[in-house]
Amino acid sequence: MFGWLCRRNASRERGFTLIELVVVLAILGILIALAVPRYLAARKKAYKAEADNILQEAKILEWAYYQQYNTLDSAGTQIGLAMPGGSHWASPSYSGNSQLITVLMSGKLSPIVGTDSVWITLSGDGSSSGGSTF
Repeated sequence: MFGWLCRRNASRERGFTLIELVVVLAILGILIALAVPRYLAARKKAYKAEADNILQEAKILEWAYYQQYNTLDSAGTQIGLAMPGGSHWASPSYSGNSQLITVLMSGKLSPIVGTDSVWITLSGDGSSSGGSTF
């Protein structure tokens, strides 16, 4: 009795039309175009936060060293800074003298490259400043 109705509906259900597929792909493309820059910006902030945390630890260790010996560790070997495993940043390099040093870290793992850097400058008078390029 309902056989003719089932055959009639089955012949109409052949799938999506080309226009429907194009509209869905266009909507997906717009959503991806909006989401990718936000994702990349959040990832960049996370890498900068990683470097800032390492530099903050170096700063604390330098101040502790300064309070004990009344000089800054200009080589960075005596403060005992240990780099965390899996870091996207190279070990910090130290430059300066016993009263003014700069601690510089540059990128080593993709997507952070060698031209990306974060630094902090410490002075024997207790002041510090920092910056980054990326």
